[in-house]
Formats: sequence, C-alpha cells, structure tokens
Amino acid sequence: MLSYWWRLGLLLVLPSAIFAEEKPCTVHDSANNYYDLNPLRTSKDHQFETDGGHTVYLNLCGGIKTKPWKTGLDDSHIDIAGLVRRDRGDFVIGLVNTTLEVKDGGLMLRQSQGSPCTGMEDERGSSTILFICDMSVYSAGKPVLLDSWPSEEDRACHYEFEWRTHYACPVGERGFFGGLIVFLTISTIIFLMAFMVISTIYNRFVLRQRGFDQLPKFTFGHAREVWEVSSEFVHALVDYVAAAWNTRPSGFRNVNSASHHWTSRDEEEALRSSDPLEPNREYAHGTEEGD
Repeated sequence: MLSYWWRLGLLLVLPSAIFAEEKPCTVHDSANNYYDLNPLRTSKDHQFETDGGHTVYLNLCGGIKTKPWKTGLDDSHIDIAGLVRRDRGDFVIGLVNTTLEVKDGGLMLRQSQGSPCTGMEDERGSSTILFICDMSVYSAGKPVLLDSWPSEEDRACHYEFEWRTHYACPVGERGFFGGLIVFLTISTIIFLMAFMVISTIYNRFVLRQRGFDQLPKFTFGHAREVWEVSSEFVHALVDYVAAAWNTRPSGFRNVNSASHHWTSRDEEEALRSSDPLEPNREYAHGTEEGD
C-alpha cells in the first residue's frame, strides 16, 4: 500500500520538477511572467567600443564567434561570453552563463571566470549585464558600458553593461498545448493546399472542366470524389510497383545478394557445363578409364 502511494506521489512530483527547471536563457518572475533572451544569440558578435577605443565583443546564450588571442586562459576550447580587445591581448570578461536572474527593473546575467586580472592575485575577469525592457527598441538593441573597475582600461577587471531591448519584456511561453495548436494549424494548411491542387487537377483532367469551373469546390460530395480518385490512384500505383517487382528476370530472384551464390544446385551445374573453360567431365572420365 505504501509502495503504491509512494509511486503515485513520485509521478506527481517529477513532472512539476521537470517543468520547474528553466530552459537556458529563460526565466519566470514571481508573477509567473516568462522571459526569453535566446533571440539575442546571433551568428555575429555584438560589437562596440569603449571610451578608450578598445573593441568589446559580446554574445548571449552561447560563445562569441570572434577568435580570441592571448587570453591568459589555459583551455582554448571553452565558451567565452565576451572579451575586450586590448593592445597586448584579449581580456575575457566572463565565460558563457545561461542562468538569468530577475532584478528590480529588469533581468540580470552574471559572467565570470575570465582572464587573470592585472595586478590582482586570484582575481579573474567578470561582467554583469542588466537587461531593460524597452518596447521602443524594435531591434535587438545594443549593450552600453556603464562602468568598469578599476577605472583604468588596461587594468579593468569587472565590467557592467546595460542592454535595452524589447526581448527583455515578458513573452508568451509556448508549452505543450501551444505547440499542439501550432502543429494542428500547420497540418490543416498543408491539407488544404494539397486538396486545392488535387481538386483542380481532378476537375481539369477527369471532369474536363475549364475556366472557373475547374477551381476546387469545398463541398462534402466533391471532397469525397477527390478522396476516392486519390485512393484509386494510390492503389493502382502500388499494384503497378508490385507487378513490376514480380515480373523482373528470374535470375535476379535466385541470386543470394549476400553471398552471390546460386540458390539452386541444378542451375549451378548448368552454368558450369556451359562454360567453355570448364573441362569436359565425360572426356576426363573416359581418359582415366583408358589409362
């Protein structure tokens, strides 16, 4: 009895735990509003310059596409979220992080474990991006550098950015039923398009109609006629393929495709006897008796 209730409770808890886990670069707030920053991930890095003229490369929900150089990191295969291109090498301002935080006024993304900081032991480059919902920004928007610490650009270790974009606004979350509705809608459109094409062909070539009369008629009787003709065509096509398969040369049916040997012993003997290079067994047998 306890085992039954334990299994029932497990079935009820597991789905809620699965759906409670956020997808990468998505988050729900306390009011259950849904946010998704995945559209900000692009095939080309977001690029801008600092006040000192250094170029910053950023990407969201995935590593940057720009090839880094002299980052000071041991592993060259890690996913770098962003970097600052300095005179003596690139300074990584954080590795990829897809966990969003809901803060007052927007969303926040923290990125850390970047390049070793200059003059600071055990400190590594990091960055914080604050995303602000702004419906007036129709495109992806552009990150803006708010502050860096320390203030000297060649020694800066931590960067703070602000990113105004409409992607930081709540959106509708597509769940199971939403995906099902989309699937049914697409399937219905495909079915209607196929019906219109087949119905037009049927009216023109079978009923010999012309002009507007050949256009599809959305009636039950016409749909039934089109369905019956289509079914007969499919059945005839299947019968034709089956007949063609059964009437192919017999030699192809008797050959084992795996071993390439004849399946019939008689056919093998007949093939050998017709070979001009094969010795005549009767002549060979008579020679042996004469000896």
